[in-house]
Amino acid sequence: MRRKPTLPLIGSIFIGLFLGTYLGFLLGKYIPFFNHAWNFQLGPLSLDLGFMAAQFNLSLGINAMSLLGVLFMLYVYLVQ
Repeated sequence: MRRKPTLPLIGSIFIGLFLGTYLGFLLGKYIPFFNHAWNFQLGPLSLDLGFMAAQFNLSLGINAMSLLGVLFMLYVYLVQ
């Protein structure tokens, strides 16, 4: 069995997250459960090199429709 390329898988996951989040915010007006998001945050991470300093924050908000969107896109990717 041939192995499928990884780039379309990553693209499918991002498309599923985007569409699921968008649909979650649209349907959240009518069904409040879809509007609730779980937030995960990492940071702030600091990097100080003496001549340059940088600070990084990573925040990820996932709602129920985002998870359904990712599962749907994974199904579409695996069935192809």
